[in-house]
Amino acid sequence: MRNAGNMLLISAALHVVGYWLSGFAMPFLLFPVLVYCLLFAGLARGMLWVAWIALICMIGGIAGTIIELFGPSLVPAWVLWGILAADAAALVHLYASLWAGPKAT
Repeated sequence: MRNAGNMLLISAALHVVGYWLSGFAMPFLLFPVLVYCLLFAGLARGMLWVAWIALICMIGGIAGTIIELFGPSLVPAWVLWGILAADAAALVHLYASLWAGPKAT
């Protein structure tokens, strides 16, 4: 789950870059930064229920980024593609982690 968390941090950083490049005109980009950082904290601790929440958030994040990508946006397309790639990578890592199930300790 740590790899998924790292992808969330990359996506969060790209959200901050998008906010900055938009001229601070899109403050809603900061909400995913907060959520993704909180999810990272739970994933770093191996919390399975956080992985399920993060999986749902990634599906929503991918959908929202696609909508933003193909509509008029103040955020450059390369940032949106980066967010999309990071969210998709996190989704794949989360799916793999959830598929593996809880590990025996």
